[in-house]
Order: sequence, then C-alpha cells, then structure tokens
Amino acid sequence: MKRYRYTGPLSGATAGGREVLLHPGSVVELDPAADYTATLLALGYLAEEPGQAPAPHDNQIEGGA
Repeated sequence: MKRYRYTGPLSGATAGGREVLLHPGSVVELDPAADYTATLLALGYLAEEPGQAPAPHDNQIEGGA
C-alpha cells in the first residue's frame, strides 16, 4: 500500500477488496499496482505523499460486512 493525496471529486470505491471514501484533499492508502489507482493517477486525482508511514484506517471500511 502507498499513501496518496486525493484531489478529485467526492467519491467512493471498492479497491483491493475494501471500501475507500475519497474526499478532496484527503490522504488515502491504495495499492499502487491496482488498476483503479492507475486510473486515478492518470486523471491527475492522486499525488504521492512524502514519507510512507502506515496510514490510519479509522476512515476506511475493511471487508464488506
């Protein structure tokens, strides 16, 4: 996983088997090898965050239950 700053529109997605809420200006942790991450990078919605300390998971829902 890698940390990115998201600058796109308010959105949500299932990425890597977990739900991720995407808020403009927020830092999110995504799999750099995932197609969805590549799409967001190509759209210019993601910028790599300096330093790769683990991101907190309290704003991300794991699993799908």
